[in-house]
Amino acid sequence: MVKLSVSEAARMLNISRFDIQQQINNGKLQTHEGYVTTDSLRLAYPQANLHSEQDKHIQKMRQIKNNAVFKAGSTDAAHAENEKAFLSVIAGLKTKLHKETIKNQHYKVVFEELTQRLQALEECCHAQDKEALHQLQGWVKQQPH
Repeated sequence: MVKLSVSEAARMLNISRFDIQQQINNGKLQTHEGYVTTDSLRLAYPQANLHSEQDKHIQKMRQIKNNAVFKAGSTDAAHAENEKAFLSVIAGLKTKLHKETIKNQHYKVVFEELTQRLQALEECCHAQDKEALHQLQGWVKQQPH
C-alpha cells in the first residue's frame, strides 16, 4: 500500500485534483492521515491501470526521501549536540578568564602597594641598606604587571 497526496493521485490517474477531492467528499475514496492510498484508488477507479511496478517505484522513491529526511534530522541533532558542547566549553573559558582577570587586578594592587612600601622603607632605612633597597625597587618596576 502506497500513500499518495491528492496531487500525486490525480497525476497518476490523469484526472484533476478537484475530481479526487470530490470522490473524497462523497465518501467514495478513502483517505488515511491526509493521504490517498493506492488500494483505495483501485476500489474507487477499478478501470484505472495502477501498475504494481509503478507502486514499487513510488514506494522506493518515498523510502529514499524518508531516508534522506532521517539522515538530515540526525545530522541536525549532531550539530545541536556539537553546538551545546561548544557553548559549554566557551562558558567554562569565560569563567576561567574572569577568575584570571580578578587575580591580575589583585596582583596589580599588590605591586602598587609593594612599590609604595618600598619607597617608604627607603626613606627611613640606614644608608648602607639604601643601595640594596633601590635595586629591589628597580627589579619590582621591571616586572610586567
